[in-house]
Amino acid sequence: MTEQSKREQFIDSLKGKLDELNEDVERLEKRAQEASGDLEKKYEEQLAEMREKRAEMKHKLDELRAAGEAQFDKLKLEAEHAWKAFQNSVSYFRSHFK
Repeated sequence: MTEQSKREQFIDSLKGKLDELNEDVERLEKRAQEASGDLEKKYEEQLAEMREKRAEMKHKLDELRAAGEAQFDKLKLEAEHAWKAFQNSVSYFRSHFK
């Protein structure tokens, strides 16, 4: 497998994972709309954090697409870190707001 195809495969894989979590976030946002009082406030706080992590993840994905070979490995590690942070944020929301 060429270096370019490994790069494209990584980006495509990350994009697919991001799309899956975006669907989860949309479902959680709908659930939050049904909440009221203190629970609604907690939902909104957590949703704000998830949105921030999602934006960071999208930004890293854009950086990966535009990166030259010299930058790609560094950005790949940063993107993996951003992915884990976003994934953890969604998992936390799911586990605490059933």
